[in-house]
Amino acid sequence: MSLLASPFVLAIAEAAENAFGPKQIWEAASPVNKVIIGILICLILLQIYTAIERGIVYAQSNSASRKFLKLFMDTLRRGDFEAAKRAATTHNKSHIALVLKHGLDIFQYEKQLKALHESHDVIQPVERAIVRGTAEVTDLLKKGMLGLATIGALAPFIGLLGTVIGIIKVFSDLKTKGAGDINALAGSIGEALGTTALGLMAAIPAVWIYNLYTAQQDKMVTNINNAASQMIDEFIRRESQQA
Repeated sequence: MSLLASPFVLAIAEAAENAFGPKQIWEAASPVNKVIIGILICLILLQIYTAIERGIVYAQSNSASRKFLKLFMDTLRRGDFEAAKRAATTHNKSHIALVLKHGLDIFQYEKQLKALHESHDVIQPVERAIVRGTAEVTDLLKKGMLGLATIGALAPFIGLLGTVIGIIKVFSDLKTKGAGDINALAGSIGEALGTTALGLMAAIPAVWIYNLYTAQQDKMVTNINNAASQMIDEFIRRESQQA
């Protein structure tokens, strides 16, 4: 048994020693391709950071919004505006809370103006404030998305550039070393294919994460618009009762 095992173990050891993995690709890469590989690795790390940071922000916002909305609407219907603003301040992780608090502040300010000028329109300034607040919050939600879109678009081309450089190196090696020994060309071929693979590894998750978070942003903006509409309806109802 030991006589059969010894050659088998030696074969495994030799295969492991001659394996062409990331370390070997890096060692065989040209200086230019080492820079390209470094850039692609940085892009992968950047998208991981963005995905985690945005995921935490969206999760916190959704959780805070669920708690905030019921409390805010209940206090608003009772006419307790100060309690409604405290609810928004308490759940300030909610992007909906940011917009509704801004709208409520404008409503109270416009009510003061109406006390001086009875014909003053209270609702239209609130609607304009909601539109501005929603636009500002949408910009906050889109933070980091441009980076993901850029990674998804450029990473394959950066990897392709590395591939072209690697192929040029293959032909250079063919000219100087000949085609007799494939091992002499393995480094350049692995370098060429490795940069392509790394570019795709950077781009594919970036596109998927971008689409996933863009859908979440659209959903959150829809929720903001719906909540703001309910708040304005409540303001209109109160104004009609006082008319």
